[in-house]
This record gives sequence, structure tokens and C-alpha cells, in this order.
Amino acid sequence: GAMSNTAMRRFLGIDYGSRRIGTAQADDETRIATPGKPIDGRNDPTRDARNVADYGASLGIDLFVVGLPLSMDDSDSDQTRVTRPLAEELARLSGKPVELRDERLTSFAADEVLEQVGKREARKHKGLRDGIAAQMILQAYLDEAAGGAGLPKPAAKSRASGGSGGGGS
Repeated sequence: GAMSNTAMRRFLGIDYGSRRIGTAQADDETRIATPGKPIDGRNDPTRDARNVADYGASLGIDLFVVGLPLSMDDSDSDQTRVTRPLAEELARLSGKPVELRDERLTSFAADEVLEQVGKREARKHKGLRDGIAAQMILQAYLDEAAGGAGLPKPAAKSRASGGSGGGGS
């Protein structure tokens, strides 16, 4: 039959900061998010959304996943107040779906990953933390999407592998 372009979808994860926008990429073939290059923030959701949309277009992105930095007590943080307009503007400019994800836990997780990488390394790669947070936002989305796809639960086969215990010498 005809080859369809919908075979593989590409995703871009966004960790939106006012000075730096962390990005991560994935596709639904590998379902593995990898940190991308950070985009310089303009501290202006409209201009930032245009930069993200342009970057996404250059990569052929089909769906954006934007981390929503809620505070621990569920109140909207200052960053949240600019992230929502960014997501809306991004959807309008790119014409692609934009998913918002609660990223409260991802920044802590990113810090832990960097602890393992080591402080000296972390200082060397200033944009690394942003990329890791974006990667975790996107990976969480991919894992959830995969979980919702009705994949067989691995637990089901553990019983069968026992076999029948009879027939020893």
C-alpha cells in the first residue's frame, strides 16, 4: 500500500524557564526521550512560543509536552502563570497538540540525576539540568501513553514460566 507519514510521530518536551528553555526529543518508535539543545528564553511567552514552534517545525515535531511548574501546595507559581500562555500560544503558532504536565517532581529528579553526574560536570553543562527536566517530563508522558495503549502486563507470564514440576529422576 501507500507509505503513510503518520508511521512515526515525533515529540518535543519543554521545560520552560524565563532565561532558558530546556528541550527533549522522542518519537513513538523508540519511546525514549533524549535531551535536546536548550533554547534561549526571552522572558516573554509569546516570543518564546514562537522560538519553540520554529524549533519544533525544524524537527518535524507532531506533539509538544510542556512541563507545568506547580508549587508543592498546588498554587500556581509565577512560572506557571507564564507557562499556560506559552502553551496556548505554542498550540496556536504550531498548529500541533500541546500537552501540559505537572512537573513538580521532575526538577527534583533532575537534581538527583545531576548529583550522580557530579557537581563539576553540572557546572560545565549549564543547560544539562534543563534538558534532563525536559527529558523527564517527556518520558513520563511517553510512559503514560504507552501504559494507556493496552500493552500486556508482564506479570501475566510469570506463572506460565513455572511449567509443570513433574518428571524428576
